[in-house]
Amino acid sequence: MDRKGILFVLSGPSGAGKGTVLKEVLQRVNGLAVSVSVTTRSPRPGEIDGVHYHFRTKDEFKQMVKNNEFLEHVSKFQNYYGTPKAHVEKLLNDGMDVILEIETKGAAKVRRANPDAVYIFITPSNYEELTRRLSCRGTESPEVCELRLKIAKTEYKSIKYYDYIAINDNLEECVNTVLSIIHAERNKRIRNQKLAENLIQLK
Repeated sequence: MDRKGILFVLSGPSGAGKGTVLKEVLQRVNGLAVSVSVTTRSPRPGEIDGVHYHFRTKDEFKQMVKNNEFLEHVSKFQNYYGTPKAHVEKLLNDGMDVILEIETKGAAKVRRANPDAVYIFITPSNYEELTRRLSCRGTESPEVCELRLKIAKTEYKSIKYYDYIAINDNLEECVNTVLSIIHAERNKRIRNQKLAENLIQLK
């Protein structure tokens, strides 16, 4: 591969279905690596350390922050989340495309250092649907659910900084939208300069 990898950033409010969309995308496209985030929250049933998250204590996380080991990190719901920097940079330099599933605050930090990354916002088509999903999850208390909805309104204000919006009312359609974005970005002329130059020089 004669190009640096593309960094894709996937964001959206809680309940938008980011994780489910990402799981389907990874099963259907080659050459795309996912960065496993570090978190201080406790594992949920079925989650595996190193697969779904790198689970760390708050002291361990704070030490990683001091060591400048994160591409971005945020605090949310009394826990910390961060994207390991070295692993992502190595994959990109090796020509591997990488996708991050991170919050809008984290995406803003990534954007400052990586303005050429591709930013995709996942959301249902309306706020009422998001409310219904969060109230039906049953994994959090009503207070936490209300807090998530309040935060969602703030996250929606960040849409203007994203390149694409992928509507997730229908999982299959949303997955296809994200796949189309990935394929289109990979085929941009600017990302295939050597091929373009070789073709231009044909006699």
